[in-house]
Amino acid sequence: MAASELQGSAYVRDFNRYEQKYLLRVEDARALLVELADHAQPDPHSGTEGYSIHSQYWDSPELRFFWEKLDGQKFRRKLRLRRYAQGDEAFVEIKQRIDRTVQKRRARRSVSELIALFGSGAIDTERERAEQDPVVREALVLCREHRLAPKLAVSYRRQAWFARFENDLRITLDTRLQYDVHSLDLTRPFESGSWILPPELAVLELKYNQRVPLWLVALVKKHRLELVRFSKYCAAADLAFHGGRHALAPKPR
Repeated sequence: MAASELQGSAYVRDFNRYEQKYLLRVEDARALLVELADHAQPDPHSGTEGYSIHSQYWDSPELRFFWEKLDGQKFRRKLRLRRYAQGDEAFVEIKQRIDRTVQKRRARRSVSELIALFGSGAIDTERERAEQDPVVREALVLCREHRLAPKLAVSYRRQAWFARFENDLRITLDTRLQYDVHSLDLTRPFESGSWILPPELAVLELKYNQRVPLWLVALVKKHRLELVRFSKYCAAADLAFHGGRHALAPKPR
C-alpha cells in the first residue's frame, strides 16, 4: 500500500465513530438529564437552553444521497453547510458512513466566503482554483460530479454533554426539529418551518469511538429508551418530496 493510502486509512480510523439514536418525549428527557449530570458535563456552548443549529443540505437533481440511504448502501456521503446560532461563520461538512462507522470532516469559513464560493450550486471557478483546504476541495468535487445544489434546510435546538471520564463519548439531545425547502439562504436561517418530528418528541444521540460505558447502558435501559434509525435530512426529504410515504420519521411506540 502506498504511503498516501496508509495515511488516508489512518485518518479514517482516527475519526471513526459510532452513533446510536433514541426517540423520547421531551418531558421524559428531563428526568434522564438529571441522572446524566452525575456522569457528564455540559458542552460549554450549550448554556442552560442549548443552542440552535441550521444545516443546509445539498443533493443531486435525482436526490442521489437520499436514495443511497434508503437503499442501505454500505458506503455513502452527504454534504451540508452548517451554521450555529447567529454567528457569522459556518462549516462545510462531509459526513461519510462506511458500514456501521461514521466519519465527519469539516472546514470553517465565514458565511460570506461560503456563499461566494458555492453560490447555490454555481461554483466560482477562480475561488475554486485558489482553494487549499482538502475538505472544501472534496466538497467542490462532489458538487461538480453529482451536480449538487441546496435541497432543503433543517433546524433544531441542541443540548450537548461530554462524559467526565470517557474522552470519546459525546451525548446530544435535539428538540424542535423542523425543515424548509424554500428558505435556503444561509445568511438568513428560517425561523419557523415544517415539523420533522412532533414538537413533543426529542432525539437523544450517543457518539463514541469504542463502546458505550456500562453506566450509560444502565441509564438507557432504566428509561426504556427506544433505539431508532433516523436521518434528519432523509426524513425531511421524504416529507418534502415524497409526502412521507417512506415513513422515515420515527414515531413513539
